[in-house]
Amino acid sequence: MQWHPNPTERRAHASLKWSTFPDSELPLWVADMDCAPPPCVIETIHQATDHGIFGYGTEPKGFRHAWVEHLRNRHQWDIDPDWIVPVAGVVPGMRFALMAHPEIRHVLTPTPAYPYFKTVPSIERRTEHPIALTRIGDTLEPSLTHIRDTLDSLTEPSAILWCNPHNPGGTVYSKECIQTLVTTASKHDTLIVSDEIWADLILDGQAHIPLGLIAPNDQPTITLMAATKTFNVAGFGCAVAIIPEPKTRARFQETLIAMPHIAPLAYAVTESCLRDGWHWHRELIDALKCNRSRVLDWAVTHPEFEVTTGRATFLAWIESHHQKDLSERFARQGVRLSPGTPFGSETAVRLNFGTNPATLDEALRRMDAALL
Repeated sequence: MQWHPNPTERRAHASLKWSTFPDSELPLWVADMDCAPPPCVIETIHQATDHGIFGYGTEPKGFRHAWVEHLRNRHQWDIDPDWIVPVAGVVPGMRFALMAHPEIRHVLTPTPAYPYFKTVPSIERRTEHPIALTRIGDTLEPSLTHIRDTLDSLTEPSAILWCNPHNPGGTVYSKECIQTLVTTASKHDTLIVSDEIWADLILDGQAHIPLGLIAPNDQPTITLMAATKTFNVAGFGCAVAIIPEPKTRARFQETLIAMPHIAPLAYAVTESCLRDGWHWHRELIDALKCNRSRVLDWAVTHPEFEVTTGRATFLAWIESHHQKDLSERFARQGVRLSPGTPFGSETAVRLNFGTNPATLDEALRRMDAALL
């Protein structure tokens, strides 16, 4: 895996991750990795600069077919290409889902979850209902009974924002869990919006089960996917909403009027990753597993924390249960992690281990010093 050897390469190119904080600090926060993307991405960009055409674009002919093949081959989900609605990102897709359904007044969200799970319902003026996740073994799991009871208590239309695999806990939900979720939502006429951007970053042998594979095609569901996390191309805003039910899809499409379009290069980069990025992907998974082991070794020396990495993503959730200043303590030693409060926990931080092993080792050393 071609990790960036030093931070200078990132800071020189206006990286959000590396340019937000002083040069003396190591940023292990926002979820992008410190590695070069697959060679097919560089080749696609070179081809674009060679042809020099940068006007308005449209969806390339092969884009949907690449997604159809990808979902069939890697996730055993056969979809109709017409179910696909391209959008400029998964987070915009979450907001569009609520914008398309103004009658929905209540939104159930797993907690902890990455901050937009709270922000999107808030800015759309919907009432959020946190569903607490609890640590069972080495994963964070929801109470499906809590979801059912919450829906039972509501008298207005509702939606569930789901995250599978889960950010920040790395949980890869079982078929049984998803089936129960789908059945419960159906009984309450509840829309499910499932963020599955991490579907191809499973580090262990467990299979990803797409929500839409389990839900009947006539049930209102929206599955959001993108190649951006998997292939480290977050700067190319391109995602898909997969919506089998026609009325739900039509309402979603209506929200896209006067919204940002996907740039032609973002389409091309995504398609190239789905078709030609998998050899690189195998190397990435091996590298991330090695980095995860570093974090888990560190966790053994700090039994005062519950450190959850789950089976997917390049994220670790570090929970203290009593210390509310963890992010500040680590920052004072030059390590920037994501504070837990926006995720729903005042006593936790999220660590991104998708970085050069030397950078990760130094960050863990500084975190040790912060805890003395």
